[in-house]
Amino acid sequence: MREVRLAATITTETNNQVVIMPVSKLFNRGESRQANPVPNPEPRATLAEVVNKRISAELIDPDAIDQLIISSGGILRELIRLTNECCRICLRLIRRNPDDNSIKINSEIVEQAITKLSLDFDTRIGTADYDILAKTYHNFRPDDPKDQRFLDLLHGLYVLEYRNGQLWYDVHPIVMGLLQQQGAI
Repeated sequence: MREVRLAATITTETNNQVVIMPVSKLFNRGESRQANPVPNPEPRATLAEVVNKRISAELIDPDAIDQLIISSGGILRELIRLTNECCRICLRLIRRNPDDNSIKINSEIVEQAITKLSLDFDTRIGTADYDILAKTYHNFRPDDPKDQRFLDLLHGLYVLEYRNGQLWYDVHPIVMGLLQQQGAI
């Protein structure tokens, strides 16, 4: 959709039926950066419902659900990816301790999943990417939204795009942790 040459063709060929899947706006612009941010209730409830349909309540702490939702950045795919990683961690624990019936997704398990995804993100980006991410973090938009490196970061979900009256960008919550480690923010 960002390729100027193709956008008109795609629109015409699909009879203007292209649907852009928005990111759930968990926070208003800049609110996620405050201490102990509270997500907007409607998107939080929707994403919590997705988790609750995938995992029974006795297998996940309510605080872990909120932690997963906030760490997903409001992206359904990321929420499922994080939750899936938590399930893998629990499965390994169950295999090591088959008689332990207390294993469930809690904050510690979520932190392990976040660390795994953080390492996945970190292995694919370099110094120039950190510069683009830091500028996007500080300005809620990159210097050049058409720059191919920025588009790669956007498509790789390092950067999230929000469309709500105006177009703005933010950095994925897990990637924000990487920027903090690098001293970029």
